[in-house]
Amino acid sequence: MQINRYGIALKRLSASDIELVRQWRNDPKIAQHMFYKVAISPEQQRDWFLSVNNTSNFFFLISHHDQPVGLINISSIDWEKGTAYSGLFIYDNHCLSSDVPVMASLAMLDVFFLLFGLQRVYAKVKGDNLVAHQYNTTLGFTRTKKIELGQGFEYELTQNNYLAKAHHIRQAAIRIKGNQTIIQFHQQDEVNTFLKEKLMVLPNALVQSLEMIIR
Repeated sequence: MQINRYGIALKRLSASDIELVRQWRNDPKIAQHMFYKVAISPEQQRDWFLSVNNTSNFFFLISHHDQPVGLINISSIDWEKGTAYSGLFIYDNHCLSSDVPVMASLAMLDVFFLLFGLQRVYAKVKGDNLVAHQYNTTLGFTRTKKIELGQGFEYELTQNNYLAKAHHIRQAAIRIKGNQTIIQFHQQDEVNTFLKEKLMVLPNALVQSLEMIIR
């Protein structure tokens, strides 16, 4: 699965990508913002990928100008309750001060809130990661509680709050980048079949709201 929206491509993580992500994750500039800082081995990375390669977890490589620059996820999805957790990191330093992080977040949240019907998304942020705190607040997240023995905070974003708080950002993104959403399924597997079936039964109004095209 690949989502193209706002000039960003979000490519569902595959086995061939996990070593790149492991190298990124073990780099001190990324690891410093993680609650779990221990270096991850290739074996641990493979085990982790096998545990998340399912219909409850979606990790995407963020691609800008056909180059992978970071990772974004919507995971631990409870489809019945409409809840999930989200996370993001940008590895490419040149993209940190660009609109890439925001566009990637908007693309993922638009699709999973509006097309897949999630109602509530949570994020975990270390207490000293001031940039992430401000970033999440801008998107409409609200701080709910301390976590990890007081080392961080959990944030919550409802679908309604996202549409209200991020309205001006979304409208600016649509004005600059366009509103079209292309969702591609490059292979037939259990996960892609599950998602495609959900998209195929959407009301036409929802499809048109994001100008969705399935390929």
